[in-house]
Amino acid sequence: MSEDDRASELSISVTTLARGVVFHLTGPLGNGAASRLRDELLAAEGHDASYAILDLENVSSCDDQGVGAIIAAAKRAIRTGMRLVITAPSSAVYDAMEGRGLEARIEFRNTLHEVINELEG
Repeated sequence: MSEDDRASELSISVTTLARGVVFHLTGPLGNGAASRLRDELLAAEGHDASYAILDLENVSSCDDQGVGAIIAAAKRAIRTGMRLVITAPSSAVYDAMEGRGLEARIEFRNTLHEVINELEG
């Protein structure tokens, strides 16, 4: 796989905390993101997490499929009783979500540190 191919793929790393799980997303949030996020959230359910954080600080772009992935993640979190918080979205990513009314249904925080202090503190 070339460096350009890796740069065009979303990568997800996971940090497990006492009561929740943080998904650190890097790269473009688009094609293939929905299934990747779904798989990661399924794994989080096995940890009895009360919340999930999508850390978008390193997300470079967000298209319709990426917004769909976030909507699907939010619906899954609600169905399972898990709280979903999105941290550090870029202005472009936030604008993509805001245009679809997601800011009214999903919690947003400026920084990962802020939400971890709130939820774990």
